[in-house]
Amino acid sequence: MCGGVINQHHLKPVGMKERHNWRRRSADIGGLHLAMGNDGHGSGWMGDSGELKTQFAELLGDMYTSTLHAVHEHDLEFVPTDLPPDTRRRLIRSLEQWHFEPHKLPEEELLSCTLILFEALYRIEGMEETVGVSMEQVSPFVHHLRRIYRLENSYHNFEHALDVLQASYSYLRAAGMVPPLSILLEPGRMWKSERAFDSGPLVTSLNLHCLFVIYIAAIGHDAGHPGFTNLFMKNAGTPLSEVYDGKSALEQMHCQLLFCVMRCHGLGVVLDHPENGQYVRKLLWETVIATDMSVHDMFMERFQKATTGDIAPICHRQILMCQAILKCADISNPSRPYPVAKHWAAALMEEWSSQALLEKFMHLPTTVQSSDTPVNEASSQVFFITHFAKPLLDLVSQAVIEMKLFADHCTNNLRIWTKRRKGLELTQNERAYVASTTPRHPDEFMTAFPLTLPPVHRAPLVEEPSLVWPMAASSRSSESSSGSDSNLCSPSGSVSSFAFSPTSDSSTCYNSTSNGGRPPSNGDSASVLSTLTTAHAHAHGQTDAHAAIRAAGKLGIRKSKSNLNRNSWSPSAYTQTTVPRSRRRR
Repeated sequence: MCGGVINQHHLKPVGMKERHNWRRRSADIGGLHLAMGNDGHGSGWMGDSGELKTQFAELLGDMYTSTLHAVHEHDLEFVPTDLPPDTRRRLIRSLEQWHFEPHKLPEEELLSCTLILFEALYRIEGMEETVGVSMEQVSPFVHHLRRIYRLENSYHNFEHALDVLQASYSYLRAAGMVPPLSILLEPGRMWKSERAFDSGPLVTSLNLHCLFVIYIAAIGHDAGHPGFTNLFMKNAGTPLSEVYDGKSALEQMHCQLLFCVMRCHGLGVVLDHPENGQYVRKLLWETVIATDMSVHDMFMERFQKATTGDIAPICHRQILMCQAILKCADISNPSRPYPVAKHWAAALMEEWSSQALLEKFMHLPTTVQSSDTPVNEASSQVFFITHFAKPLLDLVSQAVIEMKLFADHCTNNLRIWTKRRKGLELTQNERAYVASTTPRHPDEFMTAFPLTLPPVHRAPLVEEPSLVWPMAASSRSSESSSGSDSNLCSPSGSVSSFAFSPTSDSSTCYNSTSNGGRPPSNGDSASVLSTLTTAHAHAHGQTDAHAAIRAAGKLGIRKSKSNLNRNSWSPSAYTQTTVPRSRRRR
């Protein structure tokens, strides 16, 4: 049971709809047409009749402003610190072990471990020159990204991100694609793989850009995770799920936040390179989207074809291999040594139990099993390993034979969990079981990324400035990740399916001092959700962008003048909720 009493004024069950009596707010109609006129954005939401869906227009505006706010809110100045030599050696040894346990490390060592893994990556000959990003830029990027992960989450937190990065390193190291971390103990030593590029095995199709993308995707693939699932958000009708039509909503949000943080620290050069930037963006996006388990079966089918001799272009093979590494790393917990695997299983069950409590409170369908007994925990692990983790590792190890060791670990853990379940079922010890953790109070979810939360209360009426919309990236939603491969290598194909992808570093990490100071942090703010009605987008100072917006507006108004309100529409309002201070999980 949760501590304290649930405040019924903080949340209302989904489905309690009220009349929209709030003030309309103005918006840049030209920017709206420009944003929705791109490939994949207009048809689904404009409808066959051409009527403008004002609610979706509001959500697009909130998506953009909330993303900038979330990224900028945690952009504190990075101050590098020296790691004592003994500590550095200890962390290097720890990172080289499959028994790695990030949840036992203090905060500063979590960051140090992440940077050590990137440092070793940069010992590959030509890495820095190829990607155009220095290690000095990676350090503040990692520190910034760390602050976007939620401390309250028992599983989807920065510890998990580091765990996934270390697993990715372990796979690539076993395959001879990256250097050992011990190379960092030899100042100035560089490294080059003995495996020739694209020499037959699928893993050799990975070039330096691919390796860099895998590392970036691993550490950023769950940025801003709210602690509940896509299905919960879809059932709750959250704005984020509506923006992405219920397709990989969390993963697309992670991509958007990751891209924005990259641009904040100069990593946008690899995304915007005139020759290969578009492909790198596509590669990074496709890799992160593949972590959505709803597209798991599609990935398995495509990878199976690749292992049976299906000849595919190099870009197809690179995308598949990057996806395979990250997917295996993302669900690598069941293949860790059993004590480590058991910790992660308990952490995930704690997060699911909190979601189950929230679903019950909001009268939503139960979508996750609350494993409040040892037998339920064991049953959950047996099911997940049998249906997902083991088949994935078995399949990928056919293409990367060096990964068979990890598949064997998974098989061994399956035997342990199966035996444990049978023993618990016989003794019925679960009846005397007392949960060692307490599910989170529903109020504690209110510090999550605003658009992942259901609209449950009205915000106060406030005057809002017009929104000036940026150029939107073309999109085909997450179907490009789960459907045909024909679009993967197309130069003009979908790069991302999130609504906004700012292309200028300066436009993403604007200087808050010119606006009266930095936005308040989650811990100090009395209302996180109120940022949806008070935050506003900073105009891009690019003449061409404004000209394009004006042109799009004129075109849109001519096309459907009778259906448009040129200046305003009714906003979607959200709760103004007092939230508790962020706390680190017990």
